[in-house]
Amino acid sequence: MARHRSQVGRIPWAHWITLLVGVFLLLGMLTIHAYNVTTSPAAPTEPADGTVDIADNTIALVIQDGPNPKWTPRILDALRKHNAHATFMLVGTRINEHPELVRRMLTEGHDVGITGLRPGDVAQLPGWQRDLELSFAQQALAAAAGVHTRLFGQLSEVSDEVLLSLRRDGYLVVEPTTDALSLPWGDLSALSATARPGAVVGMHDTGSVTVDEVNGLLSTMSPRGHRFANMSEALIIPRPHEEAGFGSKLTGHLAATAQNYGGTLVFVLNALIILAAMLAVLRTLMQLGLANTARRVAREREQNPPPWYSPPVSVIVPAYNESANIVATVQSLLANTHTADVEVIVVDDGSTDDTADLVLALGQPGVRVVRQRNSGKSVALNTGIAHAAHDILILVDGDTVFEPETIGHLVQPMIDPTVGAVSGNTKVANRRSLLGRWQHLEYCAGSNLDRQILNALQCIPTVPGAIGAFRREALRQVGGISSQTIAEDTDLTIAITRAGWRVTYTPDARAWTEVPATLGALYKQRYRWSFSTFQSMWKHRGSWRDSGPSGRMGRYGLIYLFAFQLLLPLLGPAMDVFVLYGMFVADAPYAIVIWLLFLAIQTAGAGYALYLDGESLRPLWGLPLQQVVYRQLTYLVVIQSIVTAMHGAQLQWQTNRRTGQAAKALTYAAKPPSTSQVAPLTNRDSKLAR
Repeated sequence: MARHRSQVGRIPWAHWITLLVGVFLLLGMLTIHAYNVTTSPAAPTEPADGTVDIADNTIALVIQDGPNPKWTPRILDALRKHNAHATFMLVGTRINEHPELVRRMLTEGHDVGITGLRPGDVAQLPGWQRDLELSFAQQALAAAAGVHTRLFGQLSEVSDEVLLSLRRDGYLVVEPTTDALSLPWGDLSALSATARPGAVVGMHDTGSVTVDEVNGLLSTMSPRGHRFANMSEALIIPRPHEEAGFGSKLTGHLAATAQNYGGTLVFVLNALIILAAMLAVLRTLMQLGLANTARRVAREREQNPPPWYSPPVSVIVPAYNESANIVATVQSLLANTHTADVEVIVVDDGSTDDTADLVLALGQPGVRVVRQRNSGKSVALNTGIAHAAHDILILVDGDTVFEPETIGHLVQPMIDPTVGAVSGNTKVANRRSLLGRWQHLEYCAGSNLDRQILNALQCIPTVPGAIGAFRREALRQVGGISSQTIAEDTDLTIAITRAGWRVTYTPDARAWTEVPATLGALYKQRYRWSFSTFQSMWKHRGSWRDSGPSGRMGRYGLIYLFAFQLLLPLLGPAMDVFVLYGMFVADAPYAIVIWLLFLAIQTAGAGYALYLDGESLRPLWGLPLQQVVYRQLTYLVVIQSIVTAMHGAQLQWQTNRRTGQAAKALTYAAKPPSTSQVAPLTNRDSKLAR
């Protein structure tokens, strides 16, 4: 409970923005990949009729649809052999795949132009899509060679409207032809040996035929006085290339990365989805199977109950600025129906409000207040343990309200001398709001149901700070409450199990606690929980090699935490991206079907958990909305916790701002008694340690 400012105290808007940026970048890469692997309308195989003003005796050789990794180098070799230049009209996606060939073209004096991002006829596309294609192609050229081009090459006839639009954008449109000769595409036999006006000869960069034709053309026409030139030389104009800006280069590199690695990303995404599905199904089966087994065993015990166990207990309440709930907490403890002695020790950990004074004002002889300087929750708990008179110790948070029968139910497993700790059932008090309802679902369908499972496996890793009973000997054996992690409850529970004690769970011992009422407070709490859980897992990582209860904790309990509290939340964003990608990018409507199937499985599990806990099923209506708001917060929590742990940073314990909702908790269970109705439970004198 040491209260210092730390990074966990910040409102998590920056982290939301980080997650959103990451998701949008991922979706952007997938979108570019999906766009690139589709094709534009097919281009005709014949060039359009028309002429350009090419210098006499000059052949402007235009090579379309490259670069091709196999044939383009051979064409370049042939051109270099004859000291000839050409113009290469390039496809954006192929530029991204083979940028080194583009750089070679420019280095050897050839001109480069673009035909669009993808193979096909962009002239047939709507104006906005044509502009998008050309923009992506220019960015690809910028990433490959650091330049833009003013040349646009097209094999089909371009309408006047499209031609005007391209010219307004600064493009020189090149339509391959052989002037008045009107040669069939690729047929060079009609070229005369005599001097003729210049011509633009177009070829596809598609195979060995093109390489042979280029070699034949160069070998035949060069000796007859024809000059092979690029477009800028043929038209006697400046080179059509200009330096690309930094923004274009950066965008081009991102787009190229998206194209070149998009397929791998899709494969990895699909693999993650399969893994997430397997984990989700496995968890659901474990929840439904083991939780039901636990309930069946409980019913069998009810039919043959052991003798009611009523040992004297000491209840320790560490408190820091808990004035909103502390009176209700103490009153609920005093109003218990446990027949043996119950002492209540409130350890005021340097509160700056009137927490201690409110407890003292109750004037109850069964209550002691111990004051200490602010030292943290673990120290406060150890202080309370040192002052406790009894061997059965109940540790309670200062914002928690017990039902009258809770203490009695909580200590029943202690009749077994091998039980070192018992976890109770934490209930959400302020569940009226949507955020509170989501947390109520999470407590029932997550934490409490997980305890049912782990109880069946005899490896409960956490007795929550809100409600837990401990045997003093077990605490002594593990050295008390450790301050090495901020998850003193998880660390302590694992240590007790590793020491050979049993840890069990009793759902009938209910305690009502106040949960965070704002997203910022919830984020701080879950961030601290997540980080501290990872701390404890790392501290006890060697337990998987042990035998007995310690090995069971390592091989079952810690693996369960790793799979379902670390790995599954990390895979959550993959599911969301998959759904968005399938619905809006890849035209895969089955993505939403898979998401709905997941939602159905989660709803069934949550409904069963509510049923087992004796809760109403009405809160289930908030579960679908929880999947698109609340669950994303858990992603951030886990991701930031891992990043924090990797950087070796430390977090300090913080308390949430209390609103007093826990004081009203018994309106859900039993009305709390007034102060005047609370009778002393023991004859122990009140002792104040200041």
